[in-house]
Amino acid sequence: MSLGKVFIIDDDENALRLGQRILEKAGYEVQTTTRVIGTTSAINEFSPDVVLLDVMMPTLTGDKFIRLLRQGVKSRPQIILFSNKSEDELRQMAQRVLADDFLPKIQGPAAILRKVSEHMQKRNPTDSSG
Repeated sequence: MSLGKVFIIDDDENALRLGQRILEKAGYEVQTTTRVIGTTSAINEFSPDVVLLDVMMPTLTGDKFIRLLRQGVKSRPQIILFSNKSEDELRQMAQRVLADDFLPKIQGPAAILRKVSEHMQKRNPTDSSG
């Protein structure tokens, strides 16, 4: 049984694979993409609990894309901004675009798992399997 669903959007394939491997090993169902075009439809089909979003995407910046997610995604997932930007820049961006949280990539794989787990508990507070 899955602990929940996570959708990762990142144009860095290494970061994408690492995040997917860490989360799947922990028991999450994970879907990924390297592009933002068409992602809203994929997210609606997958219906994730959490979206991990790289804010430095080539086609459409994460801060603009988050507005599309908020308008076009039915499941209302928790959105975590994920980037090589500094913690201060990410915090400010998260506040500006009303993201649920942020995570600097430099914090590494353990931080990804910890942050996703925190947000899964927020979405499913009756789940005591923590």
